[in-house]
Amino acid sequence: MVRFVLKIIFYILPIRIKRRMNSRYEKVIGHVLLAVGVAMIFLSVYFMFSVFTGATAPPRLFSFPDIHITIPLDGGSQNVLLAPGEEMNKIMAMLFWYLLMFFIMIAGGRIASLGINLIREIRVEVKK
Repeated sequence: MVRFVLKIIFYILPIRIKRRMNSRYEKVIGHVLLAVGVAMIFLSVYFMFSVFTGATAPPRLFSFPDIHITIPLDGGSQNVLLAPGEEMNKIMAMLFWYLLMFFIMIAGGRIASLGINLIREIRVEVKK
């Protein structure tokens, strides 16, 4: 009988307390991950919206020159502007910004999913 009580006190009870503490820490970490993931999603949507509406400028990463084409005419040739470099720079910067924000949004979704998995309790039922 004494051996049974000592086993409960020194072996089983600390394991249950440790499991409860780990469960609490996992839930806290899960809530933090969920908050970080949702914040990443909302911030990436906000930054995408602000760039595409023109409120802010995307980061300038590219420097393309103007594309000219020479058209031969009867009395000589004429140089025609096919695509302005500044417009190509803007389009490529917006495309890169969109891809970067989409990547951050997907990463935020994955982080939030990890947080949800830590918060949710897993119950297993054994049927005979």
